[in-house]
Amino acid sequence: METETSTDSIVVITAVGRDGPGIIAALAKAVFDLGGNLDDASMTRLHGAFAAMVAARLPAGKSEDDARDALRPLAEERGLTVTVQAVPDAPAETPPDTLVTVYGADKPGIVYRVAAALAALGVNVTDMDTRLTGTEDAPVYIMLLEAAVGAVDLAATTTLLAATLGVEISTQALDSEAL
Repeated sequence: METETSTDSIVVITAVGRDGPGIIAALAKAVFDLGGNLDDASMTRLHGAFAAMVAARLPAGKSEDDARDALRPLAEERGLTVTVQAVPDAPAETPPDTLVTVYGADKPGIVYRVAAALAALGVNVTDMDTRLTGTEDAPVYIMLLEAAVGAVDLAATTTLLAATLGVEISTQALDSEAL
């Protein structure tokens, strides 16, 4: 059993299942009714399935178990798989400062190779969005990464990756004021 504390706590809620209208509203209402507030959220549709990751700040005295209980009716009514996980105190975040864009013919391994190359340089990917577009005969893969690059020079790595993967890779500094 968790002990109640006098400070707010952060939980990450994931929800996955069949898409339909009202899921986001119901999820946000359950957190609101608990006295919580949504901080960060990423929600999308993946091949017709709803998928969400939400960071919520719970008020003092509320736990991840309380959040699970509040979200259980939503999960049961909508047939969603919902998880709630407490977030331990984390070190200060380094904000993203670079947008990395990858564009080209789809093939297996693009995400792995780009992510592994960035990780090998000590670059932290803070957000990733990918889409498959084009046609069945000519699929095109688009990947957008926000990353905390710092003083790392990505030019040689992105040039090599682009040539190896047969894609276009570009980088652009992010204005921290705009994020």
